[in-house]
Amino acid sequence: MDWASDDKSFTRDRIFDPIQLSILGSAVFFFLLCLVLQAQARRTRASALSGGPSQAMVNHTEAGYDKGEHIYDAYTAWLSAGTFFSVCFAFSWATGVLDATFFAHNWPTSDASFIAFTVASFITVVVGYWVIWPIGTVSYGRAWGWHCVLFGLIDGLAESQLFLCIWSVVELLGFPRYCTGLITFLVQGGFKANWDQKYWNIYVAPAHNIEEWNKWKILFVHIPNVFITFSYFITYGNATIYCATQTLALIGSTSFMCFPSPSSKYTNPPLSSQVERFSDRARARGWVLDHWAETPRV
Repeated sequence: MDWASDDKSFTRDRIFDPIQLSILGSAVFFFLLCLVLQAQARRTRASALSGGPSQAMVNHTEAGYDKGEHIYDAYTAWLSAGTFFSVCFAFSWATGVLDATFFAHNWPTSDASFIAFTVASFITVVVGYWVIWPIGTVSYGRAWGWHCVLFGLIDGLAESQLFLCIWSVVELLGFPRYCTGLITFLVQGGFKANWDQKYWNIYVAPAHNIEEWNKWKILFVHIPNVFITFSYFITYGNATIYCATQTLALIGSTSFMCFPSPSSKYTNPPLSSQVERFSDRARARGWVLDHWAETPRV
C-alpha cells in the first residue's frame, strides 16, 4: 500500500458473521466471569484479613513491604488480565480488526520485498524479545511452565489487536496512511506507557525488570520492534502477520519472566529489596515464593 494513500485496512461488513458473534459472546462471558471471580477473591481476602491472629498470614510490614504497597497475587493477576483480554477482543470485533486478523486475510503479492520485510519483522522480534530482553530480566525463583506460553499467546493476540483497533478508529478520519500511523503510534504509545507503569506491571505482571536495564530494553527491543513491524503493517496492511509478530514477542517475554500459574502462591519481593543493578542479577534466585532464603543485600 502507498503510505500517501488513504486506503482503509479494516471494514465492518462481516462483523455479524455467526462465528465472529460467538467470539464476541465468549469475550463478554469471560469478562463477566472474571469480574465475578475477582469480587469473590476480594471478599475472601477481606475475610482473611479480619480473621485475627488465628489466621496464618504474613505480616507484610515485618516482611519488608511499605505501607500501601501492592502484594502480588497470581490468581487475581490472571483474572485482571482476563478482563483486559476480553475487552480487547470485544473492541477488535467492533472495529473489524477481528475479521481482518482471523477471517478476511489481506495477503499482498508475495514478491521479494514482501518476503524480505516479513523475515526482517520476525527476526527483529526474535532477537529483541528472545535474545536481548531476557538479559535484563529476572524471575525471582519462578518456574517456567506451559502456562507461560498460554498467557503470552492470549496476551499477544489481545494487545496486538488493541493496537490495530486504534488504527481502525483513526483511519476513519480519512488521513493518509503515514498520518494515520503517526497518530496511532502517539495514542498507543501514551496509553501503553501509562498502562504498563500504573496497572499492568503492578497488578498483572510479576516483578521481572532490572531497573538499570530498562533503558536498553527500550532502545534495543521496543523501539526496533515498533519501527519495523508497524512500518510493515503500514506498508502491507496485513493484520494477521502483524499480530503474529507481536504474539511471538509476548510469548518470549512471558516465558523468560516465568509468568506464574494462577494456582501459584508466589508473591513479589518488597520493592525496596528488588534487583536494580545488573551486577546483582543472581541475587533474584534467592527469593522463594514469598520470602528471601537469606537476607538480601540492598
